[in-house]
Amino acid sequence: MDESEEKIKNKNQNEFSKNKDDEYESLQANKKSKHKLKAVVNKYKKIIMIMSIAIFFLLICIIIILFKNPSTDNSYEVVLKEEKGNKNESVNNNETENNQITSNINNDIDFKEYNDKFPDGSFDFSKLNYPVPSVKRKIYVKYMDFWPAFVLERFDVHKILIERYEVVVSDNPDYVIFSEFGGENYGMENKYNCVKLFLSIENRGPNFENTDYAIGIHYINKGDRYFRKPTEVHQLTAIHSVYNVTKVKEIDIKKKKFCAWVVSNGGGYVRNKFFDKLSEYKKVDSGGSFRNNIGGAVSDKLGFLKNYKFSICFENSKTQGYISEKLSDAFEAGTIPIYYGDDTVLEILNNRSYIHVKDEDDFAEKIELIKKIDQNDTLYEEMIREKIVIDDNRYPREVQKYKNFIYHVIEQDKEKAKRFERKIKKSS
Repeated sequence: MDESEEKIKNKNQNEFSKNKDDEYESLQANKKSKHKLKAVVNKYKKIIMIMSIAIFFLLICIIIILFKNPSTDNSYEVVLKEEKGNKNESVNNNETENNQITSNINNDIDFKEYNDKFPDGSFDFSKLNYPVPSVKRKIYVKYMDFWPAFVLERFDVHKILIERYEVVVSDNPDYVIFSEFGGENYGMENKYNCVKLFLSIENRGPNFENTDYAIGIHYINKGDRYFRKPTEVHQLTAIHSVYNVTKVKEIDIKKKKFCAWVVSNGGGYVRNKFFDKLSEYKKVDSGGSFRNNIGGAVSDKLGFLKNYKFSICFENSKTQGYISEKLSDAFEAGTIPIYYGDDTVLEILNNRSYIHVKDEDDFAEKIELIKKIDQNDTLYEEMIREKIVIDDNRYPREVQKYKNFIYHVIEQDKEKAKRFERKIKKSS
């Protein structure tokens, strides 16, 4: 091998060795890079894991909140008051503690169980809240056993229902709403397995063995199953606006006669006696069929009453909670009512706007007051222009509670809303 070949061979070997060294250094550099990346991953692995777990639990919480509080038009909040008190203490000194229970429309509260637990507690319908739905739900309703002159379009329950629902009058109903005139509703539980609501405008209490819910005039504690329709919601709705008219209207006292009385039922002993006593002072014109002294019964009661300074509007009987149309008719006609009946009107009406007779022992004093007002036009004009209601805001509050009760009946699950024991006859 000559010298030149030896040089070439050595040169090639040097280059090969250099390439090996470069490759080795490259591998070592890659190893170092991988070790650095692994070190970084290990360093932040715990932080990444903690963040992942936190995000997972946050998503779970959001799902639970959305499930429990659906933002639907049918959602509403129910707040019930648990009343605790010492029954041995007097009514005036009795202090009640209220425990509020809150629930959503998912029927977390079983109202039947609530009523069983607190049988002596009245239900506070002012605490119910029903948002206005964007779409009206269709409900099937049957109305029955109402008074002879019943007009559905003027019926307050129906008017309340159509504000919120699409009401279909049906013989295959989900809800039966009935009154005390006639007897078709009795035995309805054997014909229709539906929710029943009884409404009374007379001095008659509900039979809760034949109805799930009731509206009446008596003071009854039946939890969420009963609503006492207060005077100003039932017969005295005119009072809410009438006094504004009465205060400003022109009154020609000289053209007004003394006193009127319109009665067809002669069974009221107290009012008959008062009529006789007041008639000793001046003639009281009787425009009804009972003791009529004007030549025949009047066809337009309000038109008749408008001609008089006073009108006797005694109830047939004195029952707490029972106030008929007699009092509201007298106010609406622009007369001064002489009233005997439910003494709770003292909490509602301004006692300077009417004459309240508490009992027979009160006759002499109140007749002397009537004489005094009758003989003094200034006193009469002052009294006829008096504000009638004590609290202007009571009417809208009671109307809202009335609506809440009716909505409460409809918004419950239909099976849970059935409260009396059914005796459905199975078809053979």
